Amino acid sequence: MIEQLRAQAYYLHISIPYDKEDDLITFDNGIMNELEVDADFTPPMLNKETLRLEFMIDLKNGKMQDWNEEYGYLRMWAKVRDSGTYTLLDAEKNPICQINGYVPNKLIPPYEKGYGDYIEIAINADGTINNWSQNPDLSDFVEEGKSPKPIKTNKWHRAEKALWHIRCMKLNKEEIEWLVKELGK
Repeated sequence: MIEQLRAQAYYLHISIPYDKEDDLITFDNGIMNELEVDADFTPPMLNKETLRLEFMIDLKNGKMQDWNEEYGYLRMWAKVRDSGTYTLLDAEKNPICQINGYVPNKLIPPYEKGYGDYIEIAINADGTINNWSQNPDLSDFVEEGKSPKPIKTNKWHRAEKALWHIRCMKLNKEEIEWLVKELGK
């Protein structure tokens, strides 16, 4: 089954939550360092409507799709907190299978040191990911070695996304209590 998946899968789409104030996501674009962060920096892969970092990687050559050389070098380190969506796509960019939650670190760097929680990629100005494996391992996308994991659109995942948006709004205690009361009706 894994060989069939390798033959079908051309791209990986990654979608993870982003909050500029969150210190669990760090970017190094040559302007920032550990002591001083460029407050005006916005990651090029930020979807401003969903407040998620969304990007697609060509599995064969480890290259970011739609990367503009003007973005320059960018290194991203993120503790995703089990809230990412990782979708394998075919040559026409149709979804094949998906993982919601844990980072598939057999495929996404830092590989064995990611523990299902971390993403660390270093992107060159041409969009090539420095630390991408020459032989991408798709086994995280196969359930018990039998078949690809199905794409899920369950209520929990939708609720998780809604909670993330609420968190990003930075509601105060009274606003949260009102919202909980209204949702309970």
